[in-house]
Amino acid sequence: MTLTPTLPTNVRAPAALIGERRITGSGELMVTNPYTGTQLGSVAVADADLVDEAIRVAESALAAWSRTAPAQRAATLRRTADLVIERGAGIAGTVTAEMGMPITMALATQRDMPAAVLRAMAAAIEAFRWSEPVDGAELHRVPAGVVAAITPWNMPVHQIVAKVAAALGAGCPVVLKPSEATPYDAELIRGCFIDAGVPADAFAIVNGTGPITGAALTGAPGIAHISFTGSVRAGHAIAAAAATTLTRTTLELGGKSPAVVLPDADLASVIPRVFASGLVNSGQACNATTRLVLPAAAAGDAERLLVQAAQQVRLGDPADPGTTHGPLSSLAHTERVLSQLGRARTDGARFVVGTGTRESATVSDCFIAPTVLADLPATAAAVREEIFGPVLVIQYYDDEADAIQIANDTEYGLSAEVWSASGEHAREVARELEVGQVKINGVRTRERPAVPFGGMKNSGYGRELGAVGLAEFTEIMAVMS
Repeated sequence: MTLTPTLPTNVRAPAALIGERRITGSGELMVTNPYTGTQLGSVAVADADLVDEAIRVAESALAAWSRTAPAQRAATLRRTADLVIERGAGIAGTVTAEMGMPITMALATQRDMPAAVLRAMAAAIEAFRWSEPVDGAELHRVPAGVVAAITPWNMPVHQIVAKVAAALGAGCPVVLKPSEATPYDAELIRGCFIDAGVPADAFAIVNGTGPITGAALTGAPGIAHISFTGSVRAGHAIAAAAATTLTRTTLELGGKSPAVVLPDADLASVIPRVFASGLVNSGQACNATTRLVLPAAAAGDAERLLVQAAQQVRLGDPADPGTTHGPLSSLAHTERVLSQLGRARTDGARFVVGTGTRESATVSDCFIAPTVLADLPATAAAVREEIFGPVLVIQYYDDEADAIQIANDTEYGLSAEVWSASGEHAREVARELEVGQVKINGVRTRERPAVPFGGMKNSGYGRELGAVGLAEFTEIMAVMS
């Protein structure tokens, strides 16, 4: 069965949605379905003047929205969650058409998970200590001001909700710049927030590219906090721009996350799950465990199980519920991943799974079959760099200390997994890892929507989700008497 795409053809996303106005704007970027190769439509580009207008309107909404009672803001987020579920089939279908995410995954991660995040944030708002006494003073958590949220294409709805729910929950208006590759879902999600009771002036969208729209947004003096998810290179640029206005930032900049499989783990049950977590969304996930840190003594069994796991993958139409892995997000991104695989071959990689070439048995040019590499030196680009595709690298270790050293030998520090027959021992190893989040024995991020998410080292700083993510968008006022 194939899900019929919910998007009409030739739809044009506006340059901006500000208050009740839909502003057509100028310029035009094409939006293409990566599976069919056909044009879905286009998106206009918001220039600096439109960005400034969006910020001014958001600033005008700050006083009223910041004074709403926390309980009211929590109730609004719960109503938003209900609308996301109610409209979820259309939202998920839109994401599938925009960037090729399989529909079953889109329903789980772009409908169910955002709704869970909204409800968890509502609970966090109600439990949050907005005021507390400290040494004779009263500390108040107050809204920081207008928040700029800049989100990526790979998990578009979840990333929007993670940022916007926390900002609005803290009493801050938001100006959102979604990825220009996935503009249509952003408008659908904004509609859920507005219909749930968020004032239209408190949530604007500005569409466009990073160099034009994003640069205007991050360099604007009216922004109090910038929350960005994307590449390290873009993160450096945003941090530099924010420094000129002393604007606080939350940066989530990707990862090269290890899955550490300890010697006592049951390989037959663990390897298929590790394989799946590394290839989630065809590897287009910042916390995908793309480095498999495995015991050298079990190399033969581990590789045999990886080959078997790859045989369960079904590439195909992402609108078909039977498809496990869809295309990569675009032809340009596919070419980048193929280039990285070519470099890995030059560096001496042994292809345990896959050939490192374009998958020709599909109708789209944006497919690469799951690929597992071995025998690469620790300095190889495929080991060091985030590929953001269906590519896993095996790194074998001799003992536990070696496994921890390998896991930490990276410029990234976003996420990790530890697998062991002993949960207690797995937690001991987890505490040795230099990452912002460790998942033990297969727990998934989507199952814990109130747990803070964010990284160390070049994976950025700051946290999203739960009470910690809520606090990101507040300032502390101390009143002494």
